[in-house]
Amino acid sequence: MRGRMRFFALLMAAVLWLSCPGALAEFSPRYERLAAAETVSLEISGYLDSLSPLGGQSLKIVNGWLEGLTLRVSAGKNGGMEITKNGESLLSAFVERHDRYTLTAFLPSGSAYLTDPAGPDALKLITGEDVRLADPTVLTALYSGAAPGLYAALDQYATPKKVKESTSIKNASAAQSYMNYQFTDGKLNEAWPDILEAILPYIKEALKEQPGRYAETEKLLSSLTFSGECRFKRFLDKEGNDMGLQFTGRAESGGDTRKVTLFGGWTPGKGGYVSLNLTGIGSNNSLKASFGMKLLTKKNETTLTAEGSLKRVLDGKTTAYTLDVSMKNEAGAENEHWTGKISYTGVENKIVNTWTLKPDLTFGENGLEGDISVQRKTGSDITLKAKLHIHMAEAAEQSRLSALSAKDLRGMTEENARVAVLPELAPLTGALASLTADLNEKERTLLLHELRTDEWMNGAAVPVPDTAAQPDDADGTWAVEEDEST
Repeated sequence: MRGRMRFFALLMAAVLWLSCPGALAEFSPRYERLAAAETVSLEISGYLDSLSPLGGQSLKIVNGWLEGLTLRVSAGKNGGMEITKNGESLLSAFVERHDRYTLTAFLPSGSAYLTDPAGPDALKLITGEDVRLADPTVLTALYSGAAPGLYAALDQYATPKKVKESTSIKNASAAQSYMNYQFTDGKLNEAWPDILEAILPYIKEALKEQPGRYAETEKLLSSLTFSGECRFKRFLDKEGNDMGLQFTGRAESGGDTRKVTLFGGWTPGKGGYVSLNLTGIGSNNSLKASFGMKLLTKKNETTLTAEGSLKRVLDGKTTAYTLDVSMKNEAGAENEHWTGKISYTGVENKIVNTWTLKPDLTFGENGLEGDISVQRKTGSDITLKAKLHIHMAEAAEQSRLSALSAKDLRGMTEENARVAVLPELAPLTGALASLTADLNEKERTLLLHELRTDEWMNGAAVPVPDTAAQPDDADGTWAVEEDEST
């Protein structure tokens, strides 16, 4: 079941790329207004043209299930997902985030769980995936906000020198000069606490809907120590305005020492680029990440192109991901028309999966709506072809969930919290299994035979709960005070 829930999570994540506000705000005036809404909902329905290893009869059965089936996802401070059949709810999970806890409620079971706000919510504990994609384009706003405090902190420890030298930045205008901040013999360690104080609030704001990722980032940055020469270059445009930076140096965390190179710059209305290289010193561990985006506007047509990559080598294991985007927006008096192509490739355990999305969407007064063709290739074989219909619009505020009868998982290890949530799989499985009720025995046998693959039938191993490690206040207590601060 976890394998199937993981598939739903990944599918949602692929479609929710469209909800990255930083990526599309300049591409679409209408979208910029929609992204400012408190909560945005996305409805998805569709059918399959092919799905390996299903044959024609099994595919017909699955499409019969998909007819009338709708996945609803809401995103914002609070959110969740719901699957309905002909308007009737089959299963759902709703998430509310508060200062002291995250509350997740499931139906049809009616159970609810409290988790630490800095960790995974109960839905992620079941699926094993975070359905929200990181949006690298928020880096421009993050840099703009953090730059004054960052350079004020640097000014206290190093005297900058202005260098009149042009620096090329992909997709952006060239920097005409830079301010050079140089730290020798590990002296950056003296400035680092003040630097963190200046930049962490903006990182927290950029990751406000992903508190777990922020907690990991804060922990990593706070653990860093620097050695040798470290240098900041503050890139300036021809008017002397900030447009990016470059950092080079050597940093260590937990005994893992890396050579660090961070480079990036942005020109509003045009585009920009950012890259991060972490090369292991004394090990083969490394991380290379980059993202670039370019905007081009001619009359009523705007083109957005973007490319990103991530390659990580850790303890001899390599994972790699690439993203390529080409989108066109023809803006008329009444509506916008979006077309293009989004490709995402992941390489894990030497298996290559490539997802390709081709949207054909119209943005009008009722939101963004239209079709997306989806294809997955595993190696050189096409293993999935589908057509999705989506509708994205501003959502009404949902009623607050009650935390009074929620099971409190705060303070547990992630493994123990996952074990505590696993009973939800039974009612969720039962709700999905109800779709097979109308099948005759022959059809059911055929379908189960074709679905019986390692990927479909085998989920991740469930950890044995370490009851001795559970905190005293996590022994099954169900009642909790309502958070009056929210």
